[in-house]
Amino acid sequence: MLRKLYLEKWKPDYKADNLLEIDWAEFKSEGIEFVFLDIDNTLAEHGSRQADQYAHQVVNLIREHDLPLCILSNALNDRIEEYAKSLNVDFMGQANKPSTKQITAKLKELNVEPGNTLLIGDQLFTDIWAGNKAGCVTILVKQRFLKEAFQVRIKRGLERFLLSRYDNHTDKAKNSDRN
Repeated sequence: MLRKLYLEKWKPDYKADNLLEIDWAEFKSEGIEFVFLDIDNTLAEHGSRQADQYAHQVVNLIREHDLPLCILSNALNDRIEEYAKSLNVDFMGQANKPSTKQITAKLKELNVEPGNTLLIGDQLFTDIWAGNKAGCVTILVKQRFLKEAFQVRIKRGLERFLLSRYDNHTDKAKNSDRN
């Protein structure tokens, strides 16, 4: 039963060690038109209000491939707004992932199909589940920092179990020449 849940709801389409190793050109050539990025432990340290050098590199790399992006977070709007402004990117806070309500609304507003959208994050039970439910292409990245909310630390154990037990067929995200 757990295997079935994993395969149907939580299995990412791709995995990557970090956002810089993703071959954005390849995804663009395959029809990707839009990117949702999680913030905490995907793009930034949990609780960050300003982008670090890594985040700037990632956003610049995505922009080089002419892909619009939006930070999608369950965190409060005021922090996400401040962080997004430091990168000059669109944002959606209080997304309540794995809910797809904000994802679908944004894609409808942009007239972009979910299958032409990447949703990238570091958690199976929020980011990947939301992306899969919405019909997006999902990429699971390794968490950047150890600091995170208590409830997230609890979920990490189950995520590690699922990935080690059932994830022998997830494709590596299309590797970039950049490392």
